Amino acid sequence: MAQSGQKKLRVLMVLEAGDLYPSGIIRGLIYREYLERDGHFVKFVSRLNVPFVRLMNAPPRWLRLLQRFGVTSRLIEYIGRKLTHNTENTALAMARGFDAVYMSKVTSFGFVERMRRATAARIVLDFGDAIWLPRYRIERFDQLIRSVDAVTTDNVTTAEYAKQFNPNCTVIPDCPQVEVFDRARVRIAKRSNGDRIVIGWVGTRSTTYNLYVAWEGLERIFARHANLELRLVGAAPGDLPPFERIRYTCTPSYDQAQMVEEVLRMDIGLFPLQDVEACRVRGVLKATVYMSGEAVAVCSPVGQCRDLIRDGINGMLAATPDEWEAKIERLIADPSLRRRITAEALSTVRSEFSVEKSYRRLRSVLDPSSPRVPADA
Repeated sequence: MAQSGQKKLRVLMVLEAGDLYPSGIIRGLIYREYLERDGHFVKFVSRLNVPFVRLMNAPPRWLRLLQRFGVTSRLIEYIGRKLTHNTENTALAMARGFDAVYMSKVTSFGFVERMRRATAARIVLDFGDAIWLPRYRIERFDQLIRSVDAVTTDNVTTAEYAKQFNPNCTVIPDCPQVEVFDRARVRIAKRSNGDRIVIGWVGTRSTTYNLYVAWEGLERIFARHANLELRLVGAAPGDLPPFERIRYTCTPSYDQAQMVEEVLRMDIGLFPLQDVEACRVRGVLKATVYMSGEAVAVCSPVGQCRDLIRDGINGMLAATPDEWEAKIERLIADPSLRRRITAEALSTVRSEFSVEKSYRRLRSVLDPSSPRVPADA
């Protein structure tokens, strides 16, 4: 709830690519109405040129042909750098009039350095994933974290790493926006009629490799049941394991509204993870999205999932191919178990992952003079 007497802030939120990436919504745009409700002024700007990034993510046929022959590669790189420079300059110029600059998933050390020189505003850097690993190619991660006034991240593991370089680090969990699911729930018919069961996965093309964790178990399950469909949201056919008996459909891209509708039509949601550092620092957003949509979350016991999921109570944990097979088989055979688990899961996200709770934590980071919000509040 809004609190009277709080200082009214002018907040500039710099998103890496606007709402093109899910993080732009979950870690930025989601807070607009809450900041405005409390009388704060908030402005959003993108560091990258969104139309250009969208074009590169889904290039038209004529551009793919040119790229194949190497005709435009250098020109495209030049245009990309130029457009990024222009959007960065826009953000830098705007920042002078704000009290706080919140940068979500911005990992350009050069840009953060320029922002530091451009404004006297409090600078908050939000990041996720194990971006310190060489695979992410982040320039000078330690200096990047040290250069800002405060850091936010989505889980305890990444926070512990960041605190080596900046002790002012706050965990703000990703919100599955159960409030949005609630609005859609009343108009979207829930689930199968008992004859068809949808097993789903939501993610991005860069994370489809985790499907290999559950692949063997899924093959055996689909060989036994003709009424199953695997629905892959955020994947393209070329990204997938070479399925043999698994009947699947997939869509490479989606927006928030599509994601909500897709999950509400799932009976079981898959969250497989490899047990490597890049996966151990992942948050639990995928699991809480399934829980918000009343799909039973079946997760690898990796990272935060071990803490969130109470096996058989608000979700399922599966560590081996045999466990993936057994847990999913049990859920297929027992609709009443699915209902009990999804009811408890929905209660979990309502109590622990509301936007209001995360907003209060963010508000205390943006203005250090405001009362500190305890981690369990």
